[in-house]
Amino acid sequence: MMEKVKEEELKKFTLINADIFEFLKFVKIQEPGDLALGYELWEHLVDFYQQLGRYSLVDMIKSKKIGISWALAIYALWKIYTIPGWSVLEFSKGQVESQELLAKSKIVYMNLPEWMRVYTLEPNSTEKFGFKEMGSKITAYPSTETAGVGETGGTVIHDESDFHDFYEVNLSHTRATVADTPDGQLVSVSTVDITKPDSYFKRHFKSAEGSGYPESGRNGFKALFYGVFSRPGRGEAFYEQMIKENEATPWVVGANYPRTIKEALSPLAATSCFNKEKLTNLWDNAEENLETRQGFIYILQPKMVGVQYAAGVDVGEGVGLDYSVLSIVGKRGLSAEVVAVIYTNTVGTDSFAFECDRLCREYMNPLLCVDNIGIGRAVIDKLQELGYPNLFYQDTKKQKAGWSLTRPNKRELVVKLVESINNGSLITRFKPQVQELMEYQWVNGYPEPTGKTHGDMVISLMLANILLPKIGVKAEASMYVDGQRIW
Repeated sequence: MMEKVKEEELKKFTLINADIFEFLKFVKIQEPGDLALGYELWEHLVDFYQQLGRYSLVDMIKSKKIGISWALAIYALWKIYTIPGWSVLEFSKGQVESQELLAKSKIVYMNLPEWMRVYTLEPNSTEKFGFKEMGSKITAYPSTETAGVGETGGTVIHDESDFHDFYEVNLSHTRATVADTPDGQLVSVSTVDITKPDSYFKRHFKSAEGSGYPESGRNGFKALFYGVFSRPGRGEAFYEQMIKENEATPWVVGANYPRTIKEALSPLAATSCFNKEKLTNLWDNAEENLETRQGFIYILQPKMVGVQYAAGVDVGEGVGLDYSVLSIVGKRGLSAEVVAVIYTNTVGTDSFAFECDRLCREYMNPLLCVDNIGIGRAVIDKLQELGYPNLFYQDTKKQKAGWSLTRPNKRELVVKLVESINNGSLITRFKPQVQELMEYQWVNGYPEPTGKTHGDMVISLMLANILLPKIGVKAEASMYVDGQRIW
């Protein structure tokens, strides 16, 4: 108890309460299975603690293994150690991660000098840790939709925010919490999730002061970045070694060990089936303000005379599950572009088929290819019932409409789509479709979607792409000599 503390130690307490750097003099950290070690205060960690002393709202992107998680745990402990009644709320990706972050604070406390361990641990569980005499505590939450709702906290920490399923919802709650607390503070920290190039965390970081992006300074947060070279001993040799070790998965290096903010927030931080520069260009030129009908039909270009059209359909597994997608592609000469999209998981099979029929007729009855495996067969049946006049048949006898998309021929279709995207002969300005293209990667030699979607828009575009050679006016070959046609 505090009455047992000697006079000289009381003086140290006074210094510790006023300055975290005085507290850090007594900190040791301990990894599982290792002995407690003195805390190495690297240069970027000094800067981080200083920034925490200056700013109440912080967004940070970081490299892996540079000590930030320990720094957050130490900072949280210092807060509840020195401020009576203080509450720290910690949000992590899942239950295990939240408990691990909380455990770090407990480890630091248990390794403090005996004269500093003066409080009764209460609460003391895997979800809560605090001091009875101080009435202060840290509470750990996994990122769920209702995590922390109704709780108040002086300090809020979002750890690995880019991987939280409900980050935007959680942040709206916690931002309000610290706004209502005198001296409240919110810190959001993460490495980047390569499967979400347009995540809320990334957009929020870009709007923070000092991000270097045009939208910087709009949200009241301070942007911090600590890259791969922040940790002592990491130089170009370390970086090159990481590239060699991850030769088969080079996206790991860009995501986990970024050198710059721009590299960390690159629209494509992973190796894709498609050329990175081409996809970045598509992303930068994606349409923002589209004509939208019924909330799920998107018009990028109206029908035009002289343009030939083809369309592909991938059918989702049911309302509320995978998306059903129609991609209509317009072709003029050797260039093709997505002109209209249906993208929905809220309408039934018959309604989706009806909307496909109606939109395709608007674009002069393009040759239409539907994946006929599973529920796609029901869409074909409905299109035939509606009398759609230009369905694609895979067999020459036209007995079975559609394309039977199997694992072997899917690879073939992806290769053809890669060729069209990479050589620039096919483009799309529909942003969700570009994002899915970015998320398509070669996994053990097979194309797989790596995001939360199942690549539904990519599949519809694959099917439209295989039809492009079949449409368009083919000029008859001829030869002229002295102005006379000889053949």
